Amino acid sequence: MLISTSTQRVLSAILAGTFYGLALRTGFEWAQPLPFVEIISTAFLVVCPLSVGAIAVLWGAGTAHVSVRTQLGVSVAAMSLFLIAMFITLLEGLICLVLVAPVFYVAAMVGGLAAGWTHNRLRARTSTLSAFALLPLLMAPVDGLSPPQTHIQSVTNTIHIAATPEQVFARLAEVRDIRPDELGFSFVHSIGLPRPIQAAMDGSGPGAVRTSRWEKNVWFQEVITQWQAPSVMHWKFVIPRGAIPRDALDRHVEVGGDYFDLIDGGYEVAPNPAGGSTLSLTTRFVNKSRLQLYGNVWGRLVLQDFHRSILGLMKHRAEA
Repeated sequence: MLISTSTQRVLSAILAGTFYGLALRTGFEWAQPLPFVEIISTAFLVVCPLSVGAIAVLWGAGTAHVSVRTQLGVSVAAMSLFLIAMFITLLEGLICLVLVAPVFYVAAMVGGLAAGWTHNRLRARTSTLSAFALLPLLMAPVDGLSPPQTHIQSVTNTIHIAATPEQVFARLAEVRDIRPDELGFSFVHSIGLPRPIQAAMDGSGPGAVRTSRWEKNVWFQEVITQWQAPSVMHWKFVIPRGAIPRDALDRHVEVGGDYFDLIDGGYEVAPNPAGGSTLSLTTRFVNKSRLQLYGNVWGRLVLQDFHRSILGLMKHRAEA
């Protein structure tokens, strides 16, 4: 079966954008020892997908006018294949790909539209393609010149429980044999984040240690800092070296890694005027990435999703 010339041009355009993205991703990986090269940066997470979309559109343009529909279709197709290729080649895990996909697709479409607009008016295909190809490489040193930033965020979720504060508080410290169905559906667990299995308390009151164990051999400690039964249990997180295996989380979202860390958290229980109790779960985290806004948004969304699962578990057990 013969493939038409126009179809061949579109396919070659999609492949060109994909291979450019893979080459750039591999280059950033090899060059990470350099102080100005980081995967979690504007250069790679924003400018790279913009260039992927632009290069795909320009590669397939030839000398013809390129419609907006084609610009968007080719840039989205190239980005989709690029994301799939990174997953297949193990350059990125599913968690990272899901987190970056929204900004990758938007940037790719912007790049495709910009390239199409430029091509339709100037017809300077070669020089424009070269400019877009070099853009992430020129942006990387600019990223490196910006000082590192950290931003502490606090996330709180609450739930109403038809039980007394004493009954609720008694369920918080020791949480054994957690079944997946008790957690309900969770977006973050569906994309690969390990589920909690149990939490065991050693001692009681300030200084006691609560050990939380998750799937994939993940574990960490929560050292109790405040204990006022039946209303307050606060802790600080302690993550010993090796407690989170390398294959348990993508390294770019690893807790205690280069970009994200947990600080402290806790439960608070209060009588509800309508009867029963209100249980609150708070977690503070620090975002150390250069993309503060995006990291803060995703950090909050992930923790809120996790909080809802844990609070649902506590409600189920306290009301049983």
